[in-house]
Amino acid sequence: MKILKGFLIIMGALAVLAIIAIVIGYVLALLMPDIRSNMRPVVLSSEAVDSVNQKLDDLKTSCVTASSSNTKKDVNLVLTEEEVNSTLVMALAEGTLPAKEVLVNFNDGYMLIYNAWSFPGLPIKTAVMGSIEVENGKPTFLIQDFFLGKLPVPNSVDMGVQQLANILIRLNAPLEELKIDLKDVTISDGQIKITGITGVSK
Repeated sequence: MKILKGFLIIMGALAVLAIIAIVIGYVLALLMPDIRSNMRPVVLSSEAVDSVNQKLDDLKTSCVTASSSNTKKDVNLVLTEEEVNSTLVMALAEGTLPAKEVLVNFNDGYMLIYNAWSFPGLPIKTAVMGSIEVENGKPTFLIQDFFLGKLPVPNSVDMGVQQLANILIRLNAPLEELKIDLKDVTISDGQIKITGITGVSK
């Protein structure tokens, strides 16, 4: 009986510790990731959104022209932080993203992405540092660090997030629809440049 009582006490203590750990983890997940303080603010404008739409329209026109003549054509798309953030914030305003705040920085060779999510009952904040590589003409997002609030996420979770991100990218990438084979994605301070070739028979 004493052994059973001792076992139950230990189990109860472990349960209390587990609950405390969950509560602490939840609270930390609601806090601002440290990496956010290192991100620079970006000026937003409706002109930047119009610029993105114009660039995508021009890219689509180039792709259609190359495809109709069955010729290969080098294409590129350069987007600035202002253009990307303005477009994302517009999407937030339209309710097409489950978040209330987003910020993207392009740095030398990598990007920083911060999100304050608006999931019901779970207003968590995340930050990601990563890069983009091209594999077999397709973009692949590589996560270097992922933070859930103040908590750094284990590598095993990083890999799961990375796989999910790449699935979403390939399902929603306009370059896939335009039948562009990527050659390179270059991230530099303040902008991202995507180069590829279109008009390739599939």
